[in-house]
Amino acid sequence: MFFLIGLLIPLSLGQYFELTELNIQLLIGLVIGVIFFVIVLFLYYLHLEYQIDDRRKRVETILPDFLFLVASNLRSGMTPFNAFQNSSKEEFGPLAEEIKTITVKSLGIESFRDSLKKLAKKFDSRILSESVSFLSESLRSGGKLANLLEASAEDVSKTQELKKEMISGTKMYVLFVLFVIVIATPLLMSISVQFLAMLTVIQSESTVDSSELNVGFLSSEISITPEFMQNMALLLLFGNAVLSSLFIGVLIEKHAKLGIKYSPIIFIVSILLFFGFKIIISGFLSIV
Repeated sequence: MFFLIGLLIPLSLGQYFELTELNIQLLIGLVIGVIFFVIVLFLYYLHLEYQIDDRRKRVETILPDFLFLVASNLRSGMTPFNAFQNSSKEEFGPLAEEIKTITVKSLGIESFRDSLKKLAKKFDSRILSESVSFLSESLRSGGKLANLLEASAEDVSKTQELKKEMISGTKMYVLFVLFVIVIATPLLMSISVQFLAMLTVIQSESTVDSSELNVGFLSSEISITPEFMQNMALLLLFGNAVLSSLFIGVLIEKHAKLGIKYSPIIFIVSILLFFGFKIIISGFLSIV
């Protein structure tokens, strides 16, 4: 749909941009359509990745409580199958839904151990996969299953606490990156643009030929315009926003692609500060 929208844009609006040849309109429309298609496909891919990550986080958060509940049911005299079936409460969210599914399958078409192994494939979670594998082997070999589940739940809780401490330890790195990208870079770019604009005005108002001046950078005409410098600054801020969001995704989410969601916010804030600093510096130079 978005590909067709991009394809029809030059055909509908080409007359307003002096594009009357049909071949050129079709070529430009094809390029715009492909760009729209790739962008929408990429956004949908990110949407699925965020859903997968959200399911993983929810399952890993409630996994220790679920294991403790299963262990409690086992201590009350239930079989492993009944303990899992009675532990699938609604508050456990997606994990409870998948537990209900595997318990239904275990009643007819496959064993409980085989169904339990498929549970780990429903979520992109290493912690859940290791816990399920450990539980499956425990069911096969026998032993005090309740004690094993409680020990596994405690290990999961400690692992989650260590992850939180690691994330807290990287907050200073995140703040430093945000300071450089959101504040320092727009400030330096605005100073560069205003400095170039000031030099351009000085050269244009000078009554002496610039080639006769022997004042360093004023002795030759500047070929870079302030408008070009501003466009390059905007491009640089956009690239910095994307790269910094990937870096923040690695620090916080452990996956670079999960940090893409921060790039629009970083880019918008840096753009606003860039123009804000530009206005402030322009007013300061006019006063001086």
